[in-house]
Amino acid sequence: MLTIIIIGFLLAFLAPFIHRIAKEYSGLVFALYPAATFLWLIKQYKTVIEYGTQIIPMEWVPSLGIGIDFRLDGLSLLFGFLISGIGTIVLAYAGTYMKGVPNTDRFYVALIAFMASMLGLVFSDNIISLFVFWELTSFTSYFLIGFKHEYESTRKSALQALLITAGGGLALLAGLILLGIGAGSLSLSEILQSGDILAQSSLFNAAMLLIILGCFTKSAQFPFHFWLPSAMAAPTPVSAYLHSATMVKAGIFLLARLSPVFNGADGWHATLLLFGATTMLIGAIIAVLQTDLKKILAYTTVSALGLLTMLLGIGTEIAIKATVIFILAHALYKGALFLIAGIVDHETGSRDIRKLGSLFRSMPFTATAAVLAGLSMAGIPPLFGFISKEYTYESTLEMALNSPLTTSAFFITGVFFTAAAGMLVYMVFFGRRNRLNSPTRETPIVMWIGPLIMGILSLSLGFGSGLISPLLEQASLAIRPENTTLKISLWHGINTELILSTFTVLLGIATFLFVYFNPRLMSQIEISEKIKPSYAYDQIMEGVVDMSKIVTRKVQNGYIRVYVSVMVATFCVLALIVLQNFSIPKIGVMWSDFRVYDIIIGAIMLVACFYTVVAQSRLLAIAMLGVVGYGVAFVFIIFGAPDLAMTQILIETLTVVLFVLVLWKLPKYLIFAEGFIKFRYFLVSALFGLIMTWIVMIVTQYPMDSHLKAFFAENSYPRGMGRNVVNVILVDFRSLDTLGEMVVLGIAAIGIYGLMKFNSDKKDFNP
Repeated sequence: MLTIIIIGFLLAFLAPFIHRIAKEYSGLVFALYPAATFLWLIKQYKTVIEYGTQIIPMEWVPSLGIGIDFRLDGLSLLFGFLISGIGTIVLAYAGTYMKGVPNTDRFYVALIAFMASMLGLVFSDNIISLFVFWELTSFTSYFLIGFKHEYESTRKSALQALLITAGGGLALLAGLILLGIGAGSLSLSEILQSGDILAQSSLFNAAMLLIILGCFTKSAQFPFHFWLPSAMAAPTPVSAYLHSATMVKAGIFLLARLSPVFNGADGWHATLLLFGATTMLIGAIIAVLQTDLKKILAYTTVSALGLLTMLLGIGTEIAIKATVIFILAHALYKGALFLIAGIVDHETGSRDIRKLGSLFRSMPFTATAAVLAGLSMAGIPPLFGFISKEYTYESTLEMALNSPLTTSAFFITGVFFTAAAGMLVYMVFFGRRNRLNSPTRETPIVMWIGPLIMGILSLSLGFGSGLISPLLEQASLAIRPENTTLKISLWHGINTELILSTFTVLLGIATFLFVYFNPRLMSQIEISEKIKPSYAYDQIMEGVVDMSKIVTRKVQNGYIRVYVSVMVATFCVLALIVLQNFSIPKIGVMWSDFRVYDIIIGAIMLVACFYTVVAQSRLLAIAMLGVVGYGVAFVFIIFGAPDLAMTQILIETLTVVLFVLVLWKLPKYLIFAEGFIKFRYFLVSALFGLIMTWIVMIVTQYPMDSHLKAFFAENSYPRGMGRNVVNVILVDFRSLDTLGEMVVLGIAAIGIYGLMKFNSDKKDFNP
């Protein structure tokens, strides 16, 4: 598994070079990676079905209990099939869809890296590595959503998605760490087996709420759902892949994965049920008010994610089975519909259903795929979506509490889903309102074959659901280990579920007809911006910007002395918090302990410090600072550190010379500190001096002997091949720290060079 993920990231790194060679065939070339992954997962299918969960341990940071462990069970295998299977279709599709689009190589880099991150996420068995892959999906999706970065709206949508999902990611990290502390392990397998222990922990509820928050932001649950429709600014292949089958289901995946730990907790079930049902209803209702194909698909996706959350909140045996069935059904029909929306936009130049219509004759294969996907979305037999709807109704009807309310919520959602399916399929391919000025034609086979395959799969699994039953059974067992055998069938006889399903379709058709024949009335229905969660988000962001401006004016005002005083004052406050538990040591000092040159050097340094402060010219201040520096060098010599003294002398000399060279570039010397401001700087300086004196006095109370000194002295030459202990420590024993410092300096140098070379006269200059 690690090899597959590493190959994915390596392929993403090489994508620009491969794209330069393969050109218009790049999509097909890149599709070989998820296709090979799909075939490898088929090979593992039999092992998982026969032997259950497979754990592949791999150490990463063993001292901290962090490993790149992998877990292959029914749930991860199901998601792996979706990620790799739909990924193959999307990459092949993207090769034609993105033809002629600038910077397509960047698109492939981000998409393939995202694919590898998703695979790492669903297969991880260590909560730290899982979180790393979780954040990588947010990071790569930011670049995918913001691919058309020349548009301000696109940049805003990408930033919005990143802030919400990354903010939730921080909450998730805290929750996972609390979970690991409570279980005494970072291994996901051990955590899943520690449910009883965790339930008794004082960290249990906090961990649960933080994890729910993180998953809600990722899977666009109310009130965080608004980022998903905004993310439709991404190219259609991105929407089809990230926002229907993979990224947005990452939160659902993690909620399902951790269900064995939290199942039974009242807060868990109530929270998921309430927010899931709310999201489900909001998404479905808003969907039928849209006229843009991708907006309709986005809001129905939000609704579907709410439905999955609600089913996990119900948490019964049948609800978990309904969850895994719907995950597959939704991925198939929604992925197909997103790709079809892209085809329509690609060929007609419009996604407005008010302008589209009668496209069946000119696009028969695309229309066939749309019909199959739309029927599955509406829950029409014999499509696989019908089976999913039947199991969902059974889940709500068997609830011990709130069954009528939950069933009614799903019934309303189903009605709007049916209406939305009619809007997506009938109005586009069979409606009579075609207002396009240009003729349309069928797209190349590489674009419509993927949606058609997913549509045919939806039909085939409806008839042959027994073929997929073993995998879905293992997936449900991973979520709820006490589940019984899952037997999926198309016909269960005439029962309450079938009657409700029939009425759902009939009322959904009636709703669609109302929308279809009353376009003006529908266009007049508007939702006030002030009641939308997105309005609250915008207000918060504006408040943050306004506050940052105020803080910037006060703190980042261009005066280095202000910056230094703020940093020093902050250090003093933090140091006092730490030092409050320490008393001031009593150190007896005898005049006999001082040597004459100690007193002379100290007096010279004090006088130099005084004249540095009161100096009326920069030249005198710099000279006095140099005296202080040379005094420190003499102190090093007195205490037997000639190498440090030499370094200090060189630094002071170089500093003084550089200051003198740039003096003529500086403005006239100003006496800024007066009155209270002068007293403030004096107070901060005095406080800093007292605190440092206090710290030195505390340190001198402890023995100066350290085994590290002996270790470095003994091993400097044998292991580091150097007689200068300090240099060997920096270059060999602390090589990683030194490398990090060099990297930081290198990055700073590049940034400075870029600023120096930047041409502010360019038209696009924006300070």
